[in-house]
Amino acid sequence: MDGDPAVESELDTFSLILPLPYRIAFILVLGVWAWGVNLHYLYLLKIDVPALIKYPTRSSSPLPHHQRTYALATTIALPLILSLLFFWALTRGRASSVLAWDIIPQSYLFLLFLAFLIPYKRLSPGGRYRFLTTLKRISIGGIAETQDGKFGDILLADVLTSYAKVLGDFFVSLCMFFTAGRSSTDKPDRGCGGQYIVPIIISIPSLIRLRQCLIEYMRVRNNPQPMSGQGWGGQHLANALKYSSAFPVIILSALQRGYDPNKIGLSETGLFRLWYLSPSSYI
Repeated sequence: MDGDPAVESELDTFSLILPLPYRIAFILVLGVWAWGVNLHYLYLLKIDVPALIKYPTRSSSPLPHHQRTYALATTIALPLILSLLFFWALTRGRASSVLAWDIIPQSYLFLLFLAFLIPYKRLSPGGRYRFLTTLKRISIGGIAETQDGKFGDILLADVLTSYAKVLGDFFVSLCMFFTAGRSSTDKPDRGCGGQYIVPIIISIPSLIRLRQCLIEYMRVRNNPQPMSGQGWGGQHLANALKYSSAFPVIILSALQRGYDPNKIGLSETGLFRLWYLSPSSYI
């Protein structure tokens, strides 16, 4: 019911204007634009990024890679703007309407997912295919050899670590959408699906990079003819340590969110002190 104090108190002004599914969509679309800007800037500096990531050349398309990325970004940004305007027109800032019409932002997230799967030639099919194949390889912690595009694998894995919280929020929005009596545009419930599901999802990108670092270390150690500058592989172990430092913070944050002294056996203050002393809490 409009004006219901129990509803109004749950959603702040920002959530009424840009609820969680739209925030997720905005960050994902912004990431595509940012990739295009990076490609454009490096193109102006005469740095061939496609060659660095071993992206196959396509003689059939004369457009530079950044222009094709801009085209893809525009294609997915326009429906987002239209969806948002339609959502605002329907809800008019009313909390009950925002909760009732969660199907609109959730539908856009579904369409955004399809945009990377539909084999439409004008939507940078080569780039989307390369993205999906690379994502499949690194999703189990794999990493290509240098001549096969190792740099691209590392780059995408690092991007995933930056988007770890977004991945967690994406699961939360889906969980709330498909839970009876809940709405994905409501105040985010990061305990949806269980206390540890979201922390596990957030930790996956760091696990991917950790395994990649360990694979690189083993490659250096097992190489009978070490490459110059590789040394004994200590830099890869250092990187592995850096990514493993994320796990204590993720675990302690989950314990703080669902704090139960009877199960944990540690005071809430003690948990906070452990979290504060964790290396990644300063990053």
